[in-house]
Amino acid sequence: MMLIKKIFYFSFILFISTIKGQTLNEIIVNHGINLGHLYQTRDTSSGWLSTGEVSIESITFLLNSYQKNVAVLIYNHQNDTLTLNLISKKGLLAILNKKIQKEEIIKKVTNVSTLFTSKSSKNISELRGYISVDTKNKKSELENSNRELNNLLLPISFNLETFDHIIFVPIYNLSTLPFSALKINDDYLIDKMSFSIAPSLFELMVSKKINRKNHNYVEIYYHRDNALFVAYPEYPKDLNFQDLPGALNRVEQITNTLSPDTYKILTGNDATKSNIKENICDYDLLYFATHGVSNSENPLEKSYLVLAGDKNNALFTVKEIQSLRHDCLLKADLVVLSACETGLGKSHEAGIIGLARSFQIAGAKHILMSLWNIDDAETAKLMVLFFEELKESTFLQPHASLRNAI
Repeated sequence: MMLIKKIFYFSFILFISTIKGQTLNEIIVNHGINLGHLYQTRDTSSGWLSTGEVSIESITFLLNSYQKNVAVLIYNHQNDTLTLNLISKKGLLAILNKKIQKEEIIKKVTNVSTLFTSKSSKNISELRGYISVDTKNKKSELENSNRELNNLLLPISFNLETFDHIIFVPIYNLSTLPFSALKINDDYLIDKMSFSIAPSLFELMVSKKINRKNHNYVEIYYHRDNALFVAYPEYPKDLNFQDLPGALNRVEQITNTLSPDTYKILTGNDATKSNIKENICDYDLLYFATHGVSNSENPLEKSYLVLAGDKNNALFTVKEIQSLRHDCLLKADLVVLSACETGLGKSHEAGIIGLARSFQIAGAKHILMSLWNIDDAETAKLMVLFFEELKESTFLQPHASLRNAI
């Protein structure tokens, strides 16, 4: 028994690591500072992010509102040290510090994204800024980056397989990683659990605060009886975007199972920016099946969804989307961005500046986004399966539905 105790103590010391990292309280402060800088970069005020206390206690209180076993995994980087904090319903469960430079993290994430990029992306419109990458000569480097990041971000010692759902709180460009394709032990994460990505600790608490009743967090049961679908707009002819017939087909398949009075479809010449702005505040679910463009150099002006109209007013930019909150706070529990690269954008200490976050700033609680140029037909299949899963009123929605569909 004494030998077992000594082995356990020695293992625990190794697990915590001797590298000096920040305490969780310091990390919370750092996340707040980085988030303030991000909102300044976005030309928007961070004053609405008034959540009260963000602490281990408030996070565990949130986690204990779930009936399923949910954890928060927080990443932070300071002084060339990546710190991981795992918080469960019982409180701070594990800490790990690893020496690594910021540039190395960003490069490895870019390599993993390149590794998973579809070969069919070579046929995508040049307007998306897509540059074809020959991965043949770099395959070994890309695969090494995938393994190294996997071990770095999902350490075996954290026993993550014991959870039903993990909320990742990333930094830099970590949110552009295909977490579902990373592995826990020998299994893909998506085969073990569902997951979600919180833009930051503070925004996680804002999202949950919106859903509070009588000062108690309540688990959301998803419903889709009030949906706005934007599909297959009449693109401006001079912008050279390919038609997406599957976009309208998938929406028709989804709405075939709904009562006509529970949804509205804007398509063709009706899918204009003005029509969307007129309707967007009234719906619980927003679904965009169109082209998406991500720009890492100027994400506010040059990242957008493509709508109907002429080239001067058909692009629904990040800046315009996040500014919707000046007219109304979106009531949408879920926004589906069924378009290419909607999860990408400009890397920042507090995360990604891009399309997905613009809807969150506008008030949406969950955003389903893509990381690459996506295939029209395959996306249609996934979306139909996703909405079939949403019919079932179960816990961890809409994350569990997406996991089942995948």
